[in-house]
Amino acid sequence: MFCLMVVSPAMADMGVQPILPGGSNIQPEDGTPIQMASEKVVLNVRPTTEMDDFVVTRNPAEYGLSGSFDGSPGMYPAVADVLADFTMLNPTNEAVSMTAWFPLASTLETEEWNLNPGEVVPSIVRFQVIVEGKPLEYSESELPNPKGMDKPLLPWASFSVTFPPDVETHVQISYTVPAWWSYEGLAMNLYYILQTGAGWSGPIGKAELVVNLPYPASAETIWTMPEGGQMDGHQARWTWENLEPGPQDDFVIQLLLLNRWDELQSAHAAVTANPQDGEAWLNLASTYTILTRGRAYSAARMLSGFGEIYQPMGVHAAKEALRLMPNDGRPHYELALLYASALPENATIKDLKPVMVELKIVEELEPALAPNIHDALDFLGVFWAVETARAEASSMPVPLATTEPTKEPIPTTKLAPSVPPQLLLTFTSQATPTSIQNPQGSLIMSILLIMAATALITVVVYVLIKRK
Repeated sequence: MFCLMVVSPAMADMGVQPILPGGSNIQPEDGTPIQMASEKVVLNVRPTTEMDDFVVTRNPAEYGLSGSFDGSPGMYPAVADVLADFTMLNPTNEAVSMTAWFPLASTLETEEWNLNPGEVVPSIVRFQVIVEGKPLEYSESELPNPKGMDKPLLPWASFSVTFPPDVETHVQISYTVPAWWSYEGLAMNLYYILQTGAGWSGPIGKAELVVNLPYPASAETIWTMPEGGQMDGHQARWTWENLEPGPQDDFVIQLLLLNRWDELQSAHAAVTANPQDGEAWLNLASTYTILTRGRAYSAARMLSGFGEIYQPMGVHAAKEALRLMPNDGRPHYELALLYASALPENATIKDLKPVMVELKIVEELEPALAPNIHDALDFLGVFWAVETARAEASSMPVPLATTEPTKEPIPTTKLAPSVPPQLLLTFTSQATPTSIQNPQGSLIMSILLIMAATALITVVVYVLIKRK
């Protein structure tokens, strides 16, 4: 037998048994002479429609996610229409017949299943198999989940196929699969399992995987992807020759949520339409802040990938807002969060200065926003340095509203070509205010005072003991 495999939320190659990756102990039956001469898999990513939301099997009440439960869009961030073409070769002089298996589950295990045991298995939909141009009927059955007996049974499709001798046979599989939310609140994940193709005789002659996106393929929209991908326009493409796939070859790509991209484009459009609108620049800065840090789970630390791209853009947008709204504390708030996101793991007092300068202004102009900055610093674990930096910052006069905030050293990032010219940020050196050029002075004074206090306490304790 062979099987077409899918996992976590997507799809997979043909194999000779219903093999499930990631912990499965089911092995292929005796070897098959059938070879996979080539394969081409195309994932067309698009927004979820009302019809998609209606046909994808699930129990939405178990999730407690936003979106209505009556079939309207909102449950899944996007879907991918998948078309997989396999060219199979039977090198023998006899026909080979077998039953083909394809898993209809869109995933084996998710965090939502662990939190909500009553969830049903979300399934791929619109499944169709065509052999040599002719649609085939298939039956459905359920098999145990290799992730454990406490996990839901997995739905499978099976159909009979015959490979004529000494010729190529073309097998085409198509279906629609939902993308899955990523915890950072910014990305969605799609997968394709290549390792299941290892059950065929010999290596896969040529494998090609194409991802077509609804937005430009760039570092601004693709968070992580396998090495070797070529990006062009709205497409990312991978090609392998003589592939003998193992678990390390399984494909996963993390993409920017479509609604986040729409929000960013809307914010860009508002700035382009009115470059002197401070509120438009502030909204753009806020959008960049979310893309840099995430909304719910990342708390404060700059996210790799998206954060490195969007953080300098956010700083630039916040400074433009500050230029146009010099007496408003909100641009300083965005700057404080963006500067905090770029702090190194072992932040020093010097590293904290730009954040603390902005924080002081926020406490003066927008005190209700200051606790969010404190929470970010607490999350980053810089308790030991915050108070010292705060003490030094409090001794400084509040910068004039028209004064550009101090630039912090942020990592130099190659900006993607799609960034509008007015948003490109040139990293130049800038003089540091005299009052913060010597960050060691107050620290040394604090150490001397602590030593003096310790000595005084020791003397007092000695006198009291002598009197007894």
